[in-house]
Amino acid sequence: MIKTMKSTKRVNFEDCDPFSHLNNANYLNYFMTAREEQLRINKVLNIFEHVQATGNGWAVISHNIRYFKPSLLGEELEIWSRMLTYDRFRNLVEFVMVCPDKKQLKSVLHSEFAYFSAKRAKPVALDDETLGLFNEIALFPGEDFSTFSISGRLKQIRAEIA
Repeated sequence: MIKTMKSTKRVNFEDCDPFSHLNNANYLNYFMTAREEQLRINKVLNIFEHVQATGNGWAVISHNIRYFKPSLLGEELEIWSRMLTYDRFRNLVEFVMVCPDKKQLKSVLHSEFAYFSAKRAKPVALDDETLGLFNEIALFPGEDFSTFSISGRLKQIRAEIA
């Protein structure tokens, strides 16, 4: 199963600030949209079908983002997403944005998601089937969430870009 999923996205005019840089708030939209599409296109998980079938889905409980270089109007970006680790109630996803033409790191985002019951309005435990899927796609299954930081991952990410 694919652990690191990749897709491309061109920086749109309407997503930029007056300096022709991707507006900082829009990085989150680019990353979240890419993840949903990557999971669906690679036939890993259709988040919307899962919510309809189970009444449960994933809610963001934290974002940690670092900006390294501005993403510019019209630039073709590659967005990577991958699950770093998980437990019965949460998962940690890493997003990387690069300009492949320049081999330039633009941004890294770590997002923590809680598995959540819409009906009960509280976190619920993942079922065994979804846990099995997460075990297949996570880079570091079973690792403690606190062991991951963007700073701690930068060396490996930069090596992947080079």
